[in-house]
Order: sequence, then structure tokens, then C-alpha cells
Amino acid sequence: MQEQEKFITPEECQELATAMNAKYKIALKGRSFSVSARKDGPGVYVCILLKNPDESFYYPVEGRVMFEAEEMKASEAALFLVDYLDIYFEEFLLEEEESLYLPIDWSDFNYEAVDFQVKGQILNRKLEAMADQFLQENEQA
Repeated sequence: MQEQEKFITPEECQELATAMNAKYKIALKGRSFSVSARKDGPGVYVCILLKNPDESFYYPVEGRVMFEAEEMKASEAALFLVDYLDIYFEEFLLEEEESLYLPIDWSDFNYEAVDFQVKGQILNRKLEAMADQFLQENEQA
């Protein structure tokens, strides 16, 4: 019986988020990072979320890679995506003054000879919740 390959644990995701929060502390403006990773068949998905407490700034940046096609282990592919998304956030927060945006739909990228996809969209979930509540209240009137 083949030994099950280790994958990134929730605790390791928390450690990665803590490291990113420390690295970008000067540019966070009250926001913080969280990291999640999952394996789904031949694919690995990573989401790095930058948000403030009331979610008026909510920026999930997602990456996916077909690790088997790229001849990578799942954990290796997940860490590759974390590294790439970290580079993106470095440019977004520190170099481009939050004016460097990703496509909102999955788009192809290639970095270090690895093909993968990334997407991201800045949302205001606080405003969206207020709008939903307003619509519900006025629907009943």
C-alpha cells in the first residue's frame, strides 16, 4: 500500500498567513491575510485572502495548478502557488500602490516553466450585505 502524500495542513496555512502579515505589516492598513489550500483530483487550489475586519475590503486571490500534468507533488504545487501569490501581493501592496489587478476570471500564467491559472477581484462585502438587506426589506413592502 502506497503511503498517502502529505498536504498542507490548516496549521501550516495559518503559519503562512502569519508570515505574510508580518512581512507586509507596514502596508496592511488594518487588513490581514488568511491562506487556504485544497487538493481536488489532479488539481491544487490556493486562496490568499486579504481583508479588513468589516469586509469593506475583501480581496481573495486564487490560484490553481494541475500538479500531475506539471509533474509536481500536490504539496509542492500548493507551495509554488503560495510563493507566486506572495510575489503578486508584494507588487500589489509595496510597489504598485494597490493599482495592479488580476483578471476576475481564471487566466493562464506561466512562471518558472509551470503553467497555472490565477484570478482575483476586490469586493466590498459590507456594502453587498447592506444592499441585500435593503432589497429584502423593500421586496416585502
